[in-house]
Amino acid sequence: MNVLQWIKKKQKIVKTLFLITVGVIVLFEILSLSKTISIDQLQSIFATLSIGQLFLMAVIGLLCVLPMIGYDIVLNRILEQHLPKPYLLETSWMINSLNNLAGFGGLISVGLRSQFYGKEKKGADVAKALSKIFIYLMFGLSMLSLIGLLLLLFYPVSPFIHQYWIWLLGGSLYFPIVYLLSLSQKNSYLGKMKQQDRLLLIATSLFEWTGVFVSFIAIGWLMGIHVDVWQLLPLFIAASLIGIVSMIPGELGSFDIMMIMGMSTFQIPKETVIAWLLLFRLFYYVIPFLIGIVFFTKTLGTSFNTRFAGLPKELGLEIVHKIDVFLLYLTGTMLVLSATIPDAFEHIKWLAHLNPIRLNFILQYPSIILGYLFIVAGRGISARVKRAYFPTLTLIGATIIYAFIGGFRLSTMLYLILLLAMIILSKTELFRQQIVYSWEALTIDGLLMGSLTIMYVVIGIYNMPRLYGHPHHHNIDFLLFPSEKLWLQGFVAILIVALAVMFFARYLMGRKHQIGVAPQTETIHSVLETYGGNSDSHLVFLQDKQVFYYPNETEPEVFFQFATCNNKCLVMGDPSGNRAHFPEAIQAFIEEMDQWHYLPVFYETSEEIVLLLHEFGYDFIKFGEKALVDLSTFTLSGKRMKGQRALNNKITKEGFSFDILQPPFSQEVFGELEAVSDKWLDGRKEKGFSLGFYSESYLNQAPVAVARNQAGKVVAFASFMPTYQESTASIDLMRYDPELAPSGTMDYLFIQLFGYFQEAGKQTFDLGMAPLANVGTFRSSFIQERIAYLIYNFGSRFYSFEGLREYKQKYAAVWQPRYTLYSRDSWLGYVMIALLIVDNKPINRP
Repeated sequence: MNVLQWIKKKQKIVKTLFLITVGVIVLFEILSLSKTISIDQLQSIFATLSIGQLFLMAVIGLLCVLPMIGYDIVLNRILEQHLPKPYLLETSWMINSLNNLAGFGGLISVGLRSQFYGKEKKGADVAKALSKIFIYLMFGLSMLSLIGLLLLLFYPVSPFIHQYWIWLLGGSLYFPIVYLLSLSQKNSYLGKMKQQDRLLLIATSLFEWTGVFVSFIAIGWLMGIHVDVWQLLPLFIAASLIGIVSMIPGELGSFDIMMIMGMSTFQIPKETVIAWLLLFRLFYYVIPFLIGIVFFTKTLGTSFNTRFAGLPKELGLEIVHKIDVFLLYLTGTMLVLSATIPDAFEHIKWLAHLNPIRLNFILQYPSIILGYLFIVAGRGISARVKRAYFPTLTLIGATIIYAFIGGFRLSTMLYLILLLAMIILSKTELFRQQIVYSWEALTIDGLLMGSLTIMYVVIGIYNMPRLYGHPHHHNIDFLLFPSEKLWLQGFVAILIVALAVMFFARYLMGRKHQIGVAPQTETIHSVLETYGGNSDSHLVFLQDKQVFYYPNETEPEVFFQFATCNNKCLVMGDPSGNRAHFPEAIQAFIEEMDQWHYLPVFYETSEEIVLLLHEFGYDFIKFGEKALVDLSTFTLSGKRMKGQRALNNKITKEGFSFDILQPPFSQEVFGELEAVSDKWLDGRKEKGFSLGFYSESYLNQAPVAVARNQAGKVVAFASFMPTYQESTASIDLMRYDPELAPSGTMDYLFIQLFGYFQEAGKQTFDLGMAPLANVGTFRSSFIQERIAYLIYNFGSRFYSFEGLREYKQKYAAVWQPRYTLYSRDSWLGYVMIALLIVDNKPINRP
């Protein structure tokens, strides 16, 4: 009683120890089984058997294990449980296949059934239900023992088998004795069972043991061995009884020895019997056991995954996905190399060990075509695009067929089957609707496929007898081709495969999906006026970018403005709108882009957004600083502003005036502004994205500050950039007439604007970005930022980085850092190229 109480208290520990014990037993069984199975012998056997014969053996073995599910159906009826059918099927198969291999007379099955089906029930109820099932496990064998005993009495069988009549008699008595005991309604451990359940258990046991014999005899027939069934049945049953009584897991050893000795009396060679037994153990024990291990791993994994909120599954699938990609690239590379330098795999040992596809060289066309297609498939799986799934499975299937034609190797088949299983297992990782072939992917795949192609061409040139004589090739014989014709065939295959790769890649890309929508002025105004914005929000009215709304287009609270280049989605500035929803909006935006295989790049973002995006795994680089004028303290008085004060007074005395024009503007006003803008551009193309350009619809969105000369003609202007913040003001488009505007006109315009916004109650004036300002100034800064520092100091001949900062330094009191954030899947160099392309893209203004 004390022992039972201790077990109840330590239930979790006992269950854990039990599972560990089962695992150790199974491991030992695998090791012992591997000693009896010779890989070389199996390969020689397989060589004489067709694919159809092996397939039939496997199917028969699996079908013969299937009836054992009946035990667990009845067990759960007795326990009054209604488990999901998939779960019941998987756990039952796992329990029975493990019990077949390492059963210890059925004790393993009892322990596992208690673990998987008895969690929600009392221990006593589970023990009673299991005892009812346990006694019926041998009923089928007992009935077959009776048939075997009758055959001994009434059929001429071998004298060797006759000596085991006592075993058949003992086995046949088990059924009637135990059946009578099970009819008792008082014994709750053996009786108290519904007749329907009792009959189902008897039928299950009979089908199970009949299936064992059918599997054995069917494998022999498929091997071409003809033996008298009525002679074989008593021998098989007696050997099984001895094996079970010996308590040896899987009856390993005792059963085999008796079968070898008994069938030698049928004039069957010992080597043939051993091969027969090996195939029987493979298809009835090992393959179902491996499937059971898959189910066992899945069941334990599900439990473990649930306990840790799904994280183990995510990590596991991520690892499997990475392995898939690596193996697809490795397989493709090795297939191409096997056709390019086949002899190298014999001369270079490490290359031979690295090659997973070890088969005889047949034709170059399949190897080269399959190899390159594997690389493209690897890119599709790496991109997690749904369209890559079935083509990849088809590709692996074609390679399996090619491997059979090229000479069967068990290691090659196992590798390809494993790769196929891993692709199927990680199917859920393929969620994207399309693949956008990024510059990074093109670089990797281009280098790989280009190198393989160049290698092939160089080897062809190397083998040309008119250029080189073969005697000069003593040190690198594996580069020699059997003939120029064979090399030429391979080269033609490369040309053909180039088209195949293009079509395959185009298929994976699918129909390009346009992300985002064109900005609607009314909708944008509604968001900005309701929730506010920032100093970059107004750029959306340029109409040169797409917009993403959150949570939807109907009632948005947040929006992002962006442009796309290659697979990079370049977001201009911080999101605009309801700041409380920024985290959810960023997540929704990243997920939407990810769905269509785009990688967001956040350009000129604030520190607040950097912290949010860091949670999503984004890297960042400081891009520069924004210059802010403190209007609450700004004054022209004092020694520091002496120069600006004198300049302002000079231009004012010359009769220049400052004015604010309110939209909408007349065509006359637009004519004046356009004339100034055209003279300032002097034929240069305008740029957009992060800068305003001359557009009547854009200018009509906000007031414009102008400077007029003595004649009242506009000589300079600056468009307001509403920040949708009460305390901050800014401007965007700044232009002046180089002929009519005197030196210092823009300073005059700035000083007048500062005064205007001071009177309007603004606290800060945003002068805009100073690119690369204060970037990488410390030795410990990121290497990317140190490179940016060099550009800042030595790139003035292309762009006046330092001059722009010095100009803004005259007025700025505060400098706010701005950052560029990019996904870790992007290469920074390509991110910068994309930004340069988009930021410097000329605007073709009508």
